[in-house]
Amino acid sequence: MRALPLLALLGVFAFTLAGATPAAASGPCQVTAAAVNGPGGVDLVAGSPLSTPLAITIDCDRPARVKLRAPGGGFSEHWVAGPSPVRIDYKRAYLCHGQSARVLAYSSDLNWSAAVPINGLGALPQCDVLLRRGSTWVKWTGPRTAIGDAFAGRALGWLNWERNGGGTVPGLTVWSLVPGSSPLILGWGDDVPRVLSGLSHLVPGRSYLLVSDRDRAWTFPRPPTRRSVFEDAQVVSFYGHPNVPVMGVLGHGSPAEVADEIAVWAARYDALNGPRAVIPAYHLITGVAQANPTADGTWLYRLPRAGIAPYVEAARERGMLLFLDVQIGWSDPLREVQLLEEFLREPFVHMALDPEFATETSGLRPGLAIGGINADQINAVQHYLADLSRQEGIPPKILMVHQFTAHMIEDRAAIESVDDVELSIDMDGFGGIGIKLRHYGWYALTAPSERPAFKIFFDQDTPPMTPEQVQAIDRRPDLIMYQ
Repeated sequence: MRALPLLALLGVFAFTLAGATPAAASGPCQVTAAAVNGPGGVDLVAGSPLSTPLAITIDCDRPARVKLRAPGGGFSEHWVAGPSPVRIDYKRAYLCHGQSARVLAYSSDLNWSAAVPINGLGALPQCDVLLRRGSTWVKWTGPRTAIGDAFAGRALGWLNWERNGGGTVPGLTVWSLVPGSSPLILGWGDDVPRVLSGLSHLVPGRSYLLVSDRDRAWTFPRPPTRRSVFEDAQVVSFYGHPNVPVMGVLGHGSPAEVADEIAVWAARYDALNGPRAVIPAYHLITGVAQANPTADGTWLYRLPRAGIAPYVEAARERGMLLFLDVQIGWSDPLREVQLLEEFLREPFVHMALDPEFATETSGLRPGLAIGGINADQINAVQHYLADLSRQEGIPPKILMVHQFTAHMIEDRAAIESVDDVELSIDMDGFGGIGIKLRHYGWYALTAPSERPAFKIFFDQDTPPMTPEQVQAIDRRPDLIMYQ
């Protein structure tokens, strides 16, 4: 990407800053706007665009020039002569979740304007600004911020961690008019000529031109929060492995399809729990115990990075949580957790351990016996997660440990209560309601469990408890999981 020529940049600044919004009026044109097949990209791994393609129609009662501007884009002019409506395909909207989803239409010929809602939108990225490929104008309203800090960490998503030596982002430059400076226009980024490279901070009230070689979801830096997700909400999750329905309901569809189904169940719980909210979650098995030995001796298949990434980004976009679950096999729990560190640095990603398949001490392959882990192993993982939470300034990490027999967790009394980690014991067994509630009392409600969890099996429970029955438990679970 090349730096914009000085005169061209001055011209763009003058046009943008001088632009006026037309006065609203009822009018002679009808405009519709609809998303085409929903958002244009959740799959950051495949490099899909994040912007949303639109289909727009304009129908006016007399010939006129009509200008359109989709969110995050520029104006385009269209001649509407009739008698048939004009259709514009694939004009793109650049929208983050929660932003106004409207197309601005106006005609100076007709002295008319309208803000037209966009129909058919699906999930949108959780971000503050969706930077478009090419140029995007941003008026900074936050505090004075070093530009390097504004794009540090996961400000551009976890897949965009790459940085150049000086902290700049490959393929991204920032430009601004800086009153009193010489030269008047300064930039930040690798492609900025040295003579123009004095831009260092984002200043409240000032406008900036960001030039990018791709669509990027940009989240502004915020003060760290250490608040537990459970303080205001229960969590409802779907458990499983991608494309393997027999392992759980998460495997019954794409991340988007599963999220839609989780939302239905979360709403049922939300209707029953008064002022407390409900947060939907994915519970993704990333380490799957194997019936045959593996080359590294762990008896584990590890879901590759590209298999985890769609769930990370889908959770980010929809405001969900994501639990990464490891069945351990003959590996060390801490080692397996450390392999997932790049994901666990996200504030919405948490960890789960399944001792059932940790069978190394028995000498048997996973599946031939019920395994177990001990307090020292759990404590090591807790301290590691606590360090990540403190380093990132993010809410406490949740560590879930599954249990349905006593020996699955050895030396429970020696398990520590660790600041910045919330330990959740999940009553993981299936069967009748009576025995499930007894085991919930034994394992999930007693120390060291800090956040009780309860799993419901759609196929194996006899019968599966309803949300009404779960919410009627004297000590409601903080987390409900469906398999």
